[in-house]
Order: sequence, then C-alpha cells, then structure tokens
Amino acid sequence: MYDRPLARLHPAAETTEAGGLKRRLLLAAAGLALTGGLAAVPANAQTETSPDDTVATRQHPEFDPPGIRMGGFILYPSVTLDEVFDSNIYATQGHDTSDLITVLQPKLELKSNWNVHQLNLHASGDIDWYAQHSRENYANYDIGADGRLEVYHDAWISGGADYSLWHLPRTSPNNIVGQADPTEYNQASANVVGHKEFGNLFVELGDSYNRYDFTNAQTFDGRAIMWERQNHDENEVSVRTGYTIQGLYELYVKGAYNTRNYDSTSDMSGFNRNSNGYTVLVGGKYNLTGITSIDLFAGYRSQDYDDVRLGTFSAPTGGAKITWNVTPLTTVTGEITRDIDETIVVGAAGYFATKETVAADHELLRNLILHLQLSHEADDFQNIGRTDDVYGVGLGAKYMMNQMTAINVRYNYQIRSSNGAGIGYADHNILVGLTLHL
Repeated sequence: MYDRPLARLHPAAETTEAGGLKRRLLLAAAGLALTGGLAAVPANAQTETSPDDTVATRQHPEFDPPGIRMGGFILYPSVTLDEVFDSNIYATQGHDTSDLITVLQPKLELKSNWNVHQLNLHASGDIDWYAQHSRENYANYDIGADGRLEVYHDAWISGGADYSLWHLPRTSPNNIVGQADPTEYNQASANVVGHKEFGNLFVELGDSYNRYDFTNAQTFDGRAIMWERQNHDENEVSVRTGYTIQGLYELYVKGAYNTRNYDSTSDMSGFNRNSNGYTVLVGGKYNLTGITSIDLFAGYRSQDYDDVRLGTFSAPTGGAKITWNVTPLTTVTGEITRDIDETIVVGAAGYFATKETVAADHELLRNLILHLQLSHEADDFQNIGRTDDVYGVGLGAKYMMNQMTAINVRYNYQIRSSNGAGIGYADHNILVGLTLHL
C-alpha cells in the first residue's frame, strides 16, 4: 500500500512518496486499548542533532525497539496491521468506488554490529485484503541484502541486491483504465559503488541494474492485456568526482549513461521502446551540523529511442534537497527533482516528471511526532502534448507507546488534473495502524 519502487515502469525513486499512494485506514481497537494507563512523556530538547538526525529519524532510546542480539548481528522483527479507507480504489474520474482495506506488513531486518564493514539483510511483505472488491487483493514481498566493505581508511565499496514482487498502483500514469486486476511484476535489482579519496578529492564509480518482468492481465470484459511486452532491463553506469572542505562543503560533477533493453521490439501499442541516454550534473552540498543541510544539482538529461516515432528528447534536469532543523523539536524538509520516466502511453517517448515536496515533523511529546506534507508533480509527456498535475496533502501522527508498540494515524488527499480526457481523479485515504516490535 505504500509507494512501490516501480511507480512508473521504473524506480523513481521513490520513493518520494508521490507515486503509488495507495493508502489505508485502520481500525486498531485492540491497539487503542493498549494505551490505557500509559502516560504521555513530555518532549525533551535534543542536545545534539545533525541534518541526518532529524525529528522523524533521530533515536528515542526509551521507545526504539532494542532488537535481538545474534552474535555480531541484531535482528529487528516487526509487524504492522493497518485498516484503511480508500475513497477511490480505481483512481477513476467521476465513478469513485470506495472500500475498506486490511493491510498486514511483516518485516525482518538483520543488521551487523561490527566496528568495521557492514552487512544487512531484510525481508518484508505487504498483504492487502479489500472488504468488497477481492480482485484488488494482492501480496507483495521484498528480500535483499546490502553492505559496505572498508578497503582502507579512505576507500570503500558498497552494494546491494533485491528481489521483489510488486503491484503497480492504480494512481500510476501507466495504469490502464478498465483493467480488472492490479498489474503485477517482479523486480530484480543490484548496485555497487566504489569510493576513493585523495586528500580532499574523491572519486566514485557506480553501476546499477534493474530487471522487470510483468504478468499479463485482462480487462473487465475479458480482453487480454499483454503486459509481458513491457519486460525489460535497465542498466546505468556512473562516475562522480568532487572536492570536500572540512566536511562542511562538497562540490561535485557526475556523469551517467543508461541503457533500457526490452525483450520485445514491439510494446502493447506497437512501439519499440529500447533506448539509451545520459545525464550530466554539477552539484554542491552544504552541511551546517545540527541545523541545515543543502544538496543542489543541475545539468542536462537526454534519452534516445530506437523507434524513430519516439525519437530523442532532451532537456535541463536538476534538483535540490534542503533539511532544516528549525528547533530541536521541529524539522522542515524540502525536495525538488526533475527526471525522465518510462511510460506505456501510446505515442509518448516518456515524460519529464518534476516533483516538489515540502514536509514538517514536530515532536509534540517525546513519544508523539506530528507530520505534515504537501506535494506536487508535473508530468510532461513527450510527443503527444499531454500534461498532468498531481497535488497531494498528508497529515499524520506517530504515537510510540513503548519499545514494542506504536500507533500511526494518517490522512492523505491526492488529486490529478490532466488535459487528457478521463485521466483525472481525486482520492481520500484514512489510515489507522498498529506496529509491534520485538
């Protein structure tokens, strides 16, 4: 029910949260009963913070799960039960269908506790049951590992691999109106990065790979939808080099080259979507410890398709991410990105997705964190003149009862407007959830 790595036929990553926003409402009556007799804990000012240690992510020793020590590893098991109300489960315009969804999300994380090197394993599931529309039921899973090898004091290699089963959110621009079941696909991914420092200079070499395999579907009236024609591989190699100044400033340049190879030379609409492209960026980072961090980058992005009808499209790209610890109890973050996403829309080579997000987290009590988020995404589809605007607002609260139990309450509203006929929608989601840790 949360954002999937493939919200638009390839990871965007994400997992800003704008892509697949399938949300949930939850009735955790049993969880609420557990709150009896537990007093709220006053918020305490944090004496030491950093931009990477915000209100939403900083440690709360009295409420964080201790985990289970297993030699040089610590195991963190958890399970979340949500009840969700979704006002428009098919994300359609003018024919809203609502439902209650029960969501079960088990999760296991095994993290190394070594002085040198890192190795982490993870496995998670996302099982959704719809009260009235059982064809929307699905079960996702994700298993993988990541790690870091300290080759020397100024050199390291990191990497990871995952294998997952996902379902394309109904809110995705690639969702097919009238499809009877959610679109199912498997994703296999791997990445590696090597880093070497030469005094204040550094160089990084990276490679990432993703494989997507889709399952065919059908419309409500029984017509076949040949999703397998979208099966493809994506690979990107990159080099990044820069200069750091006393750990506070960093200037860098980055170049990347990608290839996207489809199993079939003809997709569902008869287009050959094989392509290759490049990105060139110049950026800078600023880190004022405990208060503000800024990451700015700008450059040029191009993607060239084998099919002459799709052609080549290029444009400036860039982004910015700002984290501001306004006070020890309040963090404000802002992010904007612009990149090319894949699509199945007939005649479109792809689309430039420009995403903006502003969020605020406030520690009202030591064990109660409030969240507010505003988002906007502008999708500009090449060759066909279609433009979409997706707006979202989210409100939430996390109440940490103890080291084993937390309650989440969230409300999300998302609306898409488009100059394409019948593409817009409006969707309300209300979620109440109970998380149990060991």
